[in-house]
Amino acid sequence: MILVMVYMGIVTGFATDMPFVQGKRATADQLELNQIIHDYFKFNGARTVNLIKCSEKGNATSQLDLILLTSYFMEQNVPVRFWSGFDYLKESPMASLYGPSNTFQRNDSIGRRPLNLRFETLAHKTGVVLESFGSSCGLNVLSWSAASEHNYFTTNRFWLLVTDDFNDFEQLKEDDIFLPPDSEVKVLVRVKETKSYSMFDCYKVGAEKDLLINRVTIDFKNSTQLLKALQRYGSSISYRENLEGITFNTGLVIAFPDMFTDIEDLSTRHIDTISKVNNRLTLELANKLNMSFNTHQTDNYGWRQPNGSFDGLMGSFQRYELDFGQMAIFMRLDRIALCDFIAETFRIRAGVMFRQPPLSAVANIFSMPFENDVWISIFFLILFTIFVFALELWFSPYTHEMDFWDGAVFVWGAMCQQGFYLSFGNRSGRIIIFTTFVATLFLFTSFSANIVALLQSPSEAIHTLHDLSQSPMEIGVQDTVYNKIYFNESTDPVTSQLYHKKISPKGDSVYMRPSIGMEKIRTGMFAYQVELQAGYQIISDTYSEPEKCGLKELEPFQLPMIGIPTRKNFPYKELFRRQLRWQREVGLMNREERKWFPQKPKCEGGVGGFVSIGLTECRYALAMFGYGVFLAVTVFCCELIAKFSFKLLGMWKINFAVQEN
Repeated sequence: MILVMVYMGIVTGFATDMPFVQGKRATADQLELNQIIHDYFKFNGARTVNLIKCSEKGNATSQLDLILLTSYFMEQNVPVRFWSGFDYLKESPMASLYGPSNTFQRNDSIGRRPLNLRFETLAHKTGVVLESFGSSCGLNVLSWSAASEHNYFTTNRFWLLVTDDFNDFEQLKEDDIFLPPDSEVKVLVRVKETKSYSMFDCYKVGAEKDLLINRVTIDFKNSTQLLKALQRYGSSISYRENLEGITFNTGLVIAFPDMFTDIEDLSTRHIDTISKVNNRLTLELANKLNMSFNTHQTDNYGWRQPNGSFDGLMGSFQRYELDFGQMAIFMRLDRIALCDFIAETFRIRAGVMFRQPPLSAVANIFSMPFENDVWISIFFLILFTIFVFALELWFSPYTHEMDFWDGAVFVWGAMCQQGFYLSFGNRSGRIIIFTTFVATLFLFTSFSANIVALLQSPSEAIHTLHDLSQSPMEIGVQDTVYNKIYFNESTDPVTSQLYHKKISPKGDSVYMRPSIGMEKIRTGMFAYQVELQAGYQIISDTYSEPEKCGLKELEPFQLPMIGIPTRKNFPYKELFRRQLRWQREVGLMNREERKWFPQKPKCEGGVGGFVSIGLTECRYALAMFGYGVFLAVTVFCCELIAKFSFKLLGMWKINFAVQEN
């Protein structure tokens, strides 16, 4: 379906001339020009076309050319939108709707007036044809389009300025007409005498710089010759990599200024890593494009305040004080309204790091050395040994100074590698004692060896954030603003449970520097939420090899990618994006990542080494001792009660016998 969008800017005379013009036929020259313009936009992938009328009302020839061009695009099924460069913004409700431009200097004496020219933000490429661009109307359109609030000169808008006079190039040199390096502005010059055309590529390095003109092709006569020349010329932006030393206002965040030494200091690469690694990319960008920075330092990335404004770096972008960031920040939805992101660079991971608690802290290691069938076998061994002792005592021809319960005590003592307070005189009894001690020696050696290994083994008790929230382990958080924000914004129920149970009740005391948090992990049962790269560096510097084993990471939330921010409508955005993409493709980003981001330490020392045993490891032994003391005291009391009961019973019997006598 053919779509023709005729905007409110169309003049009445243009509409009334349509029947007359439709009765005319285009000349051969006009058809050739229309085909050249159409094929130029088709070559660049433009799907729609905007036509801007700037010829005077009395110039019927220009009106005819523009109308025939519109008809030609309609025949080719290309949607067309028509604008008038004379549709000035009036002091009316329309003015309050659009609002005046902040950088467009209104000057009625030279014909500079605000326009109702408002291009849509399109995801596809579009073409723009401006006829009579050398007139006051055309210069006004170019000035309005170059305003920083609009920046209509972008890579997805292909401007074609058509003229018959080479002197019109001088008009583009005015200071308020800024054709940035990101622009796609071509000037098509028609030489009527020779019936040929020439095309030139125009841009300015900076608003105060001179106009630069590159020749695309000259003296071509048809669209075929033009398309061949465009293929040879290639991408326009590839010719614009020299910015002639212009200076940009940039922002750099140093979140820990009291610990910061130098932007190139590798010994403290875990301090402000994001700023350091991305600064290297922007320095390479500056070397490649021949530009310099006027750096503004701050200690805050910038977050939304209750009144809707932003502080820190984002506040500077909101006030248009900076051109772009000399480092990367998180790409968040609330920031996209204030700035544009030209390219993502690295992914920052933040996780809860902790050492798995020792096995002795979460389990009874005294029951773990043997499998259940071994414990059952030991139980039956005790019963069998006691039974053999009972047979020895019962059928032995010798008299022994012990009874059945002494045999049971002997077997239990042998299991614990204890001696016996009595001795057997016969050989059969000594054989029983000898074999029992040898069997229990093997069991005791195996048990002790496994206990030593288990005391040095980490557990696997904590696998998820839910396990961490239910464990007795304390938790700390790295003292950064985004940690507080992302914990509050998290919608994950497990992360919210962890935050409200272990983090929020402690207030500000839970937030600490990485050096303190990582030291607490090393010395006790402590979990610390930290940028993993910073944690890796501290582990490599301060942890021993055995202490690196058993470390685990859990991510309570997924941090977004970080990207280089620029102010809205930044006219160098595409140029910078191409260079940053090039750095990724050739491996420069990978080199900087390996240089500035510490890798996860490997557990190479195993779990060997000296391990101190505390009350936690001995708690089950102490419990056994406590139960034994309690049982001994209880039995002792029972014995005393029984003894006195027997005495009282004996006395009562004696008194009763006396009374009867």
